[in-house]
Amino acid sequence: MADAPPPVDSSERARPRWPLILGGLVGGALLIGAGLALGWYLFYRPIVNVAVQLPAPPPPPAPPGPDEKEVKALQDQIDKQKVANKQIEDQIAVLKDRLRADVCTMKDPLGKDSPGKAAPNATPSPEAAPGRKT
Repeated sequence: MADAPPPVDSSERARPRWPLILGGLVGGALLIGAGLALGWYLFYRPIVNVAVQLPAPPPPPAPPGPDEKEVKALQDQIDKQKVANKQIEDQIAVLKDRLRADVCTMKDPLGKDSPGKAAPNATPSPEAAPGRKT
C-alpha cells in the first residue's frame, strides 16, 4: 500500500522565506559598502592625495637688504679668522723648518751625518765601547 505523508503542522507549512532573502540582500549590500569604504580609505585616498597635490605656497618675501650691523659683524669675524689662519700657517712653516734641520742620534752625535768625524768629547756608543762583547 501507499504510504501517506505524515501530517504537517500548520505553523511549519506557512513559514515564508522572504525575510531570509531580504536579510541576505541587505546584509550583502552592507558588506559590499563596508568593503568599498574601507578600500577607499586605505588605498584610493592616500594615492590620490599624493598624486594630486596642491601647489606649494609662495615663498615669503625677501628682506629689503642686508643689515649693516650683520655685515660689519661678519667682516670682523672674517678678519679674525684670517689672523688665526696666518698664525697657524706660520706655525706650520716653523715646524717644517725644524723637520729639515739636522737631528742628533747615537750613531751621529753631531747630527750632520758626517762619517768619521765624531766629536772629541762624544761618548762612544754602547756597541763600540771597548771590552763589550756583542
